[in-house]
Amino acid sequence: MLQTAPFAGTLATAVADGDSLRYYPAYDVPSRDALPAQARAAAAARAQLLMVQRLDGGLTIGDTHDYGEPFPFDVDEDAYDHLCSRAEALLGAPLPRVRRRWAGVYSEVVQPGTASSSALYHRSQVAPGVILVTGPGGRGMTCSPAIAEETFE
Repeated sequence: MLQTAPFAGTLATAVADGDSLRYYPAYDVPSRDALPAQARAAAAARAQLLMVQRLDGGLTIGDTHDYGEPFPFDVDEDAYDHLCSRAEALLGAPLPRVRRRWAGVYSEVVQPGTASSSALYHRSQVAPGVILVTGPGGRGMTCSPAIAEETFE
């Protein structure tokens, strides 16, 4: 992921490119096979362009995925060159300077002995009045309002 300096324009909505269709089960439909081949750097990093404007005007741009353990500690510049190029093409303008980069590791609920689970996250009361919620993987930003509502109920 990366964050830019403030962008001169206004991005009124979150933006995702077509590569996002490759990674989510909800998009596993027959027409997905008709997507053109992914760019080499994007395919190697399982990249998809996700972009949103921050309150200060900067852009948050991502992201890449690596599911093999041990997880790499480094960030692949080829993947980020690809994402920045895609962002500039969609914005129709050069990106501001990149201010920050980071890599995250997201815990995800899995069934023992498998690579998947039907649960979207784990929730348990660990002490009176203390509830632990973890494991939504990369779905945290999308699902957190619903998870919070469900937890408070």
